[in-house]
Order: sequence, then structure tokens, then C-alpha cells
Amino acid sequence: MANITKKVSWSSRADESGATGEGTPLLNGSGQPRYCRQLSGGSIFQVGRLSTVDLEEEISAEEDSLRGRLKEIPHNEKLLSLKFESLDYDNIENQLFLEEERRMSYMGFRCLEISRWVVCGLIGFLTGLIACFIDIVVEELAGIKYRVVKENIEKFTEVGGLSISLILWVVLNSIFVMVGAIIVACFEPIAAGSGIPQIKCYLNGVKIPRVVRLKTLVVKVAGVICSVVGGLAVGKEGPMIHSGAVVAAGVSQGRSTSLKKDFKMFEYFRRDTEKRDFVSAGAAAGVSAAFGAPVGGVLFSLEEGASFWNQMLTWRIFFASMISTFTLNFFLSIYHKNAGDLSNPGLINFGRFESDVRNVHVIIPLFVCQGKQHALELKTLSSHL
Repeated sequence: MANITKKVSWSSRADESGATGEGTPLLNGSGQPRYCRQLSGGSIFQVGRLSTVDLEEEISAEEDSLRGRLKEIPHNEKLLSLKFESLDYDNIENQLFLEEERRMSYMGFRCLEISRWVVCGLIGFLTGLIACFIDIVVEELAGIKYRVVKENIEKFTEVGGLSISLILWVVLNSIFVMVGAIIVACFEPIAAGSGIPQIKCYLNGVKIPRVVRLKTLVVKVAGVICSVVGGLAVGKEGPMIHSGAVVAAGVSQGRSTSLKKDFKMFEYFRRDTEKRDFVSAGAAAGVSAAFGAPVGGVLFSLEEGASFWNQMLTWRIFFASMISTFTLNFFLSIYHKNAGDLSNPGLINFGRFESDVRNVHVIIPLFVCQGKQHALELKTLSSHL
């Protein structure tokens, strides 16, 4: 197979006039005369021009295949680079972008800001609804499981067949866990686990395929329900961060890739910078719904999640976290037939303390000391910064 190569040689201006000089090897190792020119002052300068000559060289098939193998990217790395890419979190401030921003009126700018607050409110509301749905379904399925096992225990205890109840308990838990595992493994493997590492990657600029899709959200919710009901040592808190991020990514873009539906809403927010900010709000809303702590949600996104932040984003994320907590408490109070009771701590539950004597004032000093310790740690940290 013929390959065209270029040989580079230096020739002096004296070459044109027929002068002779000292020979020196070229870059390719071949000998070629080099010409020097003696000027006044005793110094010698090399005055030359770069000339290229196209030659055809015959290359064997073995050498050609070797060169192809060396330049080719390994198959595994090629697949990895195709799946993962970086997100463009820097606005390209070219002439077109600046002209578009200048054409926006003051009223248009205010409407855009209001739209950001509306989207954050929707994110908090939908995240709270998802948390409420998970909590109610888990409670109902767990109630059915416990009722079946209890009836079996009452039936076989008199005849000494308690082992049958134990086997039934194991079988029911295994069925729920197997259903959840099959759903995740067959339909959307990216929904496995809590999803917190994937969301941290997304907030720091790494785009993981299908991590914020609607299908991922559905599979995540189903897997969490089956895992918790099946008695695994997992919780509903971690996956809520992923669920809130998926909700934020879908609502802020005004379209669904999984459903192939475009609602023609919030088209201005269809860029990586805006989507990143809303995903931060969704992660915070998930933390807030899980633990009943709006401030904790903001701190999670600020300290653990996002690497890009601004002051206005803090208030919007806090607003989304408050809406999420309020929505969860409101609908759970209706479900428990105690409408208006907004004291639910979120999805996390350490059980209830039922006692006639409530000496709460005894443990108040412990919380005061703990708060003082945290204040001292924050003061030390701020002094170092």
C-alpha cells in the first residue's frame, strides 16, 4: 500500500547560485549538502529555506496494520467515551448571545425571574407528592404483609407450627425484594442504589446517560417501595434525592424525553446552566421531604452537591425545600385523618414515644450544649476561610 510522505531539507540561498558547502545529514538520516555563508565579522549564519518534496514510498501490509492498531482507541474506552460526556456549564458569551440578552426588556427579565420561582415551587410540590406516595404505599403493603403473618402465627401457634410462619415471612420478603431487583435490572439499571453519587456527578458537570429520565424515576420509586417492604436495610431517604433531581430536570425543561412529549414551556431554561440550578433545587427538595428539614436540604446542595452557586439560588432552593416539606406534611395529615397537623418529621421515622409523663425540659440542656458545639465549629471554620 502506497503512502505519501514528506521529506524536509534545508537549502541555502547559495544553492541557487551554485555554491558548494559542507554536507550534513537530513531529518530522515540521508546525506544532503548544507551550505554556509561567511559574512563580515567572522560569524557564520545559516540562511536557508524549508523545502518539501512529496515522495511515494511502498509500505508493507504488516506495517500498515500495525500503524492502524496503534492509532485505534481500545473498544472499552471507545464505549466509555461515547456514554459519558461533560456538561457545558459556562455560557458562551458570543455576539449572538449578548444581542439576545440586550433585546430582553425589563418586564421580560422580571417574568423570567418569576418563572424561576414558579418552577422551584413546582419542583417542591411534585417532590413532596412523590414522597407522600412512597410513604403511603410502603405503609399499606407492609400492613398487608404483617397482617398475613400475624394471622398465620395465630393459626399455627396452638398446633406448634411456628416454623411455618417464619418460612412465610421469609418467602414474602424474598418476593418483594426479587420483584424490585427484576424491575431495576431489566428496565433501568441506572436506578440502582440511592442515586446520590450520580446526582453529585451531574451537579459537577458529568453527564451520565438516563440519570434524570422519567423512566428512571418510575423504576426508582418501584424499587424503593419493594426494597423497604421486603425488609432490606435500606431507607426511603437517599433515593428521594435522586427522585427530586429527576423531577427538577423534567419540570424545568417543559418536556419529557421518555414520553417524547414537548409541552412548549420554559424553553429559555433548556440549557445546561439553568438545568443544573434546578437539579440542585430538586436534590434539596428530596432531602427536605426525607428528613423534614428545609435548611438541611439547602445545606446538602450547597456543601455536598453543587460546585456552582449564587446568592439568589440559595433563596429559590430554600423555597423549593419548604414547599416540599409542607406538601408532604399536608397530605400525610389528610391520610392519617388528622388534617392540619403539620408536625410530621418527613419520611424518616424513629418510632413514637407514648407516655403520660413528658419531662421534655430534662433533655433541653443536651440540645443547648449540642447547638453550642456546632456554633463553635462553624466559627472555627469561618476563621480558617
